[in-house]
Amino acid sequence: MIKIIFACLICAVPAAAGEEEAFRPESLAPAYLPVSRPAQPELTAALRGKVKTLGLNNRNNISRALLLLPRDRSGAGALSFEIEKGERAGVYQCEALGRGETVREPRDKWTAGLISGTTIYYAPAHLSGGATIPGVYDIRNISPEVYDVHFLNKADEALLARTARPKKTPKKVKRRFSAVWSHWYPKNSPAVPVDMIWAADSQAGSQGQGLPAFERPPQGLTPEQGSLRARQLAADPGYYRGPYGRHGFAVHTDRWEDPERLADAAFAGRPEKEDFRWRDTNGCVKLRPACLELFNEFIAEQEGKKRRVQLEVYETPLLDGLPAEPPSAQGDEAAGGQPEN
Repeated sequence: MIKIIFACLICAVPAAAGEEEAFRPESLAPAYLPVSRPAQPELTAALRGKVKTLGLNNRNNISRALLLLPRDRSGAGALSFEIEKGERAGVYQCEALGRGETVREPRDKWTAGLISGTTIYYAPAHLSGGATIPGVYDIRNISPEVYDVHFLNKADEALLARTARPKKTPKKVKRRFSAVWSHWYPKNSPAVPVDMIWAADSQAGSQGQGLPAFERPPQGLTPEQGSLRARQLAADPGYYRGPYGRHGFAVHTDRWEDPERLADAAFAGRPEKEDFRWRDTNGCVKLRPACLELFNEFIAEQEGKKRRVQLEVYETPLLDGLPAEPPSAQGDEAAGGQPEN
């Protein structure tokens, strides 16, 4: 029996770069997912206890991060990636959310779920605000060095200065474009949101294989929306072609971590402050600010090595109903003790 268990553990470890063994995404599933506190340090420690490398960087000149999402989209998922060099080299894992748009009242064909005993309903995958769709995406940091940024809502002067195009940019750099929300840029953090473009040529073998991908014809655009669309197409001709005609995906964060918001009486009692799962994602992927910073570093490093950088989104039932505390804390609570911090 011991030999069988040991053999299974070996099979679960990702193959190193260049090896031919099939990688099993489920091998990176965490044992628990805290939702009331930033979990990156402890999830990373647990991951490093299992593997020293993910083996996902530089496979055929492609480097990938892996996002595991539960089938029950009421829950959180886990993002794993690897930084190769520097002070922060190593594998990382943090909580991530990709459940899509939610409402409290039932809607036709929307799926029901539970968060802390409260029923919610989230949008189907084919809708623009639906859950993050499994498959492979090309990813890029939406940084001013490469992107011309347009804010869809009001942005303060500090953020406008931070995202302004540098006065000197290399001529060989292809300028990109993105229309984003100001709250995707956290205060007191260098983190930037990440562009996700459906990688039509990379879906073979992924859960995105065979999904219908097309460009949905635009309807009823205002002059401003038409202008933004033209700018986006000039920068990325295939931007609007995606699964079920969906597009505009991004990995980003929010402002729920800001000290002033946490202290603001107007937000008293809001569940987003205490439970990560309540935060809106509206079709995108959401991280906490500290994890987004590390994810930006991973992308920048791999791009610096002239590699194509991708995110593979993988859905698994292994994350359904994960506890919010480690097994030791669960045991202590059952015995009448105090949970671990």
